[in-house]
Amino acid sequence: MNKSSELETQKKIFLLISNHPGLHLNKIAQLLSINRPLTIYHLRYLEKHGLIIQVKEKGFTRCYVSGKVGIEDKKKLSILRQEIPLKIVLFLLENPYSKHKEILEKFDIAKSTLSYHLKKLIKHGIINTSEEGDDKGYAIISEKEIIRFLIKYKPSRIALGLKDTWADFTIYGEKDMD
Repeated sequence: MNKSSELETQKKIFLLISNHPGLHLNKIAQLLSINRPLTIYHLRYLEKHGLIIQVKEKGFTRCYVSGKVGIEDKKKLSILRQEIPLKIVLFLLENPYSKHKEILEKFDIAKSTLSYHLKKLIKHGIINTSEEGDDKGYAIISEKEIIRFLIKYKPSRIALGLKDTWADFTIYGEKDMD
């Protein structure tokens, strides 16, 4: 590979990470149709030159532009780049205080899998529970903050392949966030 094409590949990787912080190595390779070893090579180059940082989390190496994403946002991105937690958050934005059973009816996952992801979202301060008698409902802790976060980082565009969702959030956000 010549220097010009290496530079072009590194630019593509940097722009992808800049537009979609928190992507993991395999997703970057897949989206840019670059083999994994070559992607690793370019990521190391970009990191060595201070352009990106790589954060290892539970079997994934997630990438961020240096100095662009704060620690708390990195934690949220590491969760919201995952399909099931993102779907739960999007569902709860539209259906606040939904019960476990109501959420489970909307997803094709095991009860234990849903419980696992709900606990993870609670642990990271994205959702909380409200109990009324024996019923426990789940809701987003700060809808405005999560909507701004989803607009800013667009995790579902890659995680779920969504396109029109952002127009809805933007309209919702402009109307209700000021």
